[in-house]
Amino acid sequence: MPQSNSRPQQLMGPPATVCLGPLTQQLLSSAKWQGTDQFPAWQIWADDVEEVLAFLQKENRLAAFLSDIQKVQTPQHRDALFAEARVAFHLARSGFRILQWEPPGEGTTKGDVLVSFDHSPAIFVEVKQPGWQGEFLPQRAAERSRLAFQEKQRRLSRIRQGKFIPGVVEGGAVGSHLASMNVVGGNALPKFSNSCPNLAVVVDDCMVSPVGLPGLAEYVRQEFVRPGHDTDDPDDFFTYERLGGVLFLRPEAEGSRMIDYGADFLENPNVLPACALPPAVSTLFLQMRDESEQREDQKYAGS
Repeated sequence: MPQSNSRPQQLMGPPATVCLGPLTQQLLSSAKWQGTDQFPAWQIWADDVEEVLAFLQKENRLAAFLSDIQKVQTPQHRDALFAEARVAFHLARSGFRILQWEPPGEGTTKGDVLVSFDHSPAIFVEVKQPGWQGEFLPQRAAERSRLAFQEKQRRLSRIRQGKFIPGVVEGGAVGSHLASMNVVGGNALPKFSNSCPNLAVVVDDCMVSPVGLPGLAEYVRQEFVRPGHDTDDPDDFFTYERLGGVLFLRPEAEGSRMIDYGADFLENPNVLPACALPPAVSTLFLQMRDESEQREDQKYAGS
């Protein structure tokens, strides 16, 4: 029988120096994606994961969450599901009350969570996580179809190498604002009804986060007024009148001390009255944005 020269793929996992909490151990124990990367690779992120899972346990949501996240095959899908949990956790500690998980949306769709703030009407929340992988492919259908075979294979090969390549500095245009709003337009807008306030939250995994990106506010405001529909995509026809606003979040490790949530927020001035965010919610998100900008200014002051 011929012998194969190929070696079995070595499984990865958290470094031995990272101490995992009991809920994180439970998360990893039966996950299909376990061994594909080092998640969680750093102690500060391991502590953060445990804290989010403890929040879900307190909300009686942990069992359902584990059932979903352990079934997915890839780190990309795992991270997208964890982003949904992280947003609920962040909203809850910011004063929101969780009313319902997976609330019904427009038609047969479901959202991620229904929340209330300071006795406000229920707010329908949809979380999206645009990934860095999409930044290596054209955003428009026609441009994707025009890619030469070799160029498409080159880009797909780069995606398979992971987000960052050690020792390699990559340049190129920053398009995280485009990728983020494409995901909101294509995957969030169809879920919003015209009967309640609607919020989209973007927790990106882009090469460069849209949070704090120059031009983000102008681009999003233009999208609210005149969506840049892809004319070659028959499903790209939704508009923004049912969306109260977009909250952009960037969880980021601050040294070894804490996870900082950088934030940006754009309110939709043309939203239907029934779908507008309560004033107190918009004020809170604008405060998050301002405090995030102040922290960034302080971080780089004098550098």
